[in-house]
Amino acid sequence: MSTSITKEKKKRIKPADAWRDAKDLIWSHRYRLALGMLIMIVNRLAGLVLPASSKYVIDDVIIKHRSELLLPLALAGGAATLVQAFSSFALSQVLGVAAQRAITDMRKSVQEHVTRLPVRYFDSTQTGILISRIMTDAEGIRNLVGTGLVQLVGGLVTAAIALCVLFYLNWRLT
Repeated sequence: MSTSITKEKKKRIKPADAWRDAKDLIWSHRYRLALGMLIMIVNRLAGLVLPASSKYVIDDVIIKHRSELLLPLALAGGAATLVQAFSSFALSQVLGVAAQRAITDMRKSVQEHVTRLPVRYFDSTQTGILISRIMTDAEGIRNLVGTGLVQLVGGLVTAAIALCVLFYLNWRLT
């Protein structure tokens, strides 16, 4: 009787299954992510105050010599900078917690899956590979939820707002 271990075919992950799992993971943390998106929008809007105020500095303060507008513009710029700083901190906290909870959920489901595997799987799989799957692959989810999603949506929001402002200023030139 041959005692050779036959390797099972590796189960291929279908993109549709991966998207479904990602949607489920994001949906389970939707409230915290929605709060993060709201804070991100406030952050991006506050970041547009300084560039917008430069128009008034040049057109009104410098060209029309209305120096009384300089203090309100400086206060608006300072307030926008403070709002941007606080919202950046709040965003990192909210999304950091969401990302850590997503990792915890994912690791729990992976651990449940691993405990249901047959013993022969552990005979044919190196321990380091298994630990790497459980520990480091979940870090990719943290990067996706914690920074990647915010950067993607934030960039799209900023581009949409900038495009709307450009159309408002001069739609032909835009």
